[in-house]
Amino acid sequence: MLAASGAKVLVVGRSEAGCTDTARAIADAGGTASHFLADVTSLDAMTSMARAAIDRYGRIDVLCANAGIFPQVSIADMTSEQWDEVQAVNLKGMFHAVKACLPAMQEQRYGRVVLTSSITGPFTGFPGWSHYGCSKAGMLGFMRTAALEVAPYGITVNAVLPGNVRTEGLEALGADYMRGVSVITRSRVRSVKTAAA
Repeated sequence: MLAASGAKVLVVGRSEAGCTDTARAIADAGGTASHFLADVTSLDAMTSMARAAIDRYGRIDVLCANAGIFPQVSIADMTSEQWDEVQAVNLKGMFHAVKACLPAMQEQRYGRVVLTSSITGPFTGFPGWSHYGCSKAGMLGFMRTAALEVAPYGITVNAVLPGNVRTEGLEALGADYMRGVSVITRSRVRSVKTAAA
């Protein structure tokens, strides 16, 4: 969608296949895209990512901080290492990406930061996702303060809070979970139709 709107897109991730496939799909559709392999848990990697974006495209106008993991494990069974891994990717990774892109945005006095939070954490919970929910709620706390700090530079910081999105990660939760998602979705559609009537 960004490319279709005229943006030059730098696709960033840990999977070379995933990044190249996405960049190729954008190019095949007539857009401009390239990829950069990096891990959001490293500030140095995110700094290199921001430098690559500027070297290739001249500026950074929009950052979509979208990296996230959600391994399902109960609090009773969760290890400190599992907790830390989710916070490192979802929360600290977001901070690294924003921090790396801010200097360019501040210099040009324009920027749009979009964080991918979730309804899980800020509004709902789900068994096995205490670490995930905490990270997504934490994003909103970060967003509110960051927005105040960077507003004088013409930069906005916002978050989207999607529900379930059908991805390979969601499908990996298994058939029982997907059946539950399907039932909830049908129920919500019926509720919307009833309200509209």
